Amino acid sequence: MGCVGAPQVGVDRQMPNMDGVALARAIKRDPAIADVRLIMLSSLGGRADDEEIGQAEIVVCLTKPIKQASLRDCLARVLARTGSGPVQSPGGLVSAPAPALVSNGVRVLIAEDNIVNQKVALLQLRRLGYSADAVANGAEAVEALSRIPYDIVLMDCQMPEVDGFEATSLIRGRSAPVRHVPIIAMTASALAGDREKCLAAGMSDYISKPIKVPELHAALQRWSPAHVRASGGAPQMAAGTIAPAPSS
Repeated sequence: MGCVGAPQVGVDRQMPNMDGVALARAIKRDPAIADVRLIMLSSLGGRADDEEIGQAEIVVCLTKPIKQASLRDCLARVLARTGSGPVQSPGGLVSAPAPALVSNGVRVLIAEDNIVNQKVALLQLRRLGYSADAVANGAEAVEALSRIPYDIVLMDCQMPEVDGFEATSLIRGRSAPVRHVPIIAMTASALAGDREKCLAAGMSDYISKPIKVPELHAALQRWSPAHVRASGGAPQMAAGTIAPAPSS
């Protein structure tokens, strides 16, 4: 049985007796069904680690609840793939496995509705050594932060449902430590008033699109937990960035 046209199977991450990873490994050990392409379904914060996913030959991990459009897009991508390796899918939480040497263990959340920009950002962060997840809008970012202790958020300003400004305001209204997480705005342009809008929303910094790796790396370094502690909670920001929101 060849890879093209192989059937797809969705496995839940958390099941009694045998969980999704164990089931995936069992499937891949059976020559009669080893060509099946496996899609894992997991709850936010309950996904297997990237090494487990790779060893079990799971091609994509989707976070529940799964939207119909996201599932349809995922199935189309899995059907179209011809090579090995993971497939990234929009919607829910999409993760980028980081190299063995993670940049000081810093975990980054990307809020970006454009799937291409999302993939680029995940790839850039992976190459810089960061562990990163991505969500498709501000509402999903707020939800993710309530469950997972991210160190930094990269926040697109223009998103459907809940944009970056509203999401930041919601985050700043939460209790500590969520309200104090550094939020770096990603802006498509440097229009007059953008700086003031970011500041009013409580954002900590901003970088312009298209994202350049040196600028991204510099911003992440400024707001890494180690640097924030070393600077007494007020990092030295590059020219053009905005002041952090007061932590009341």
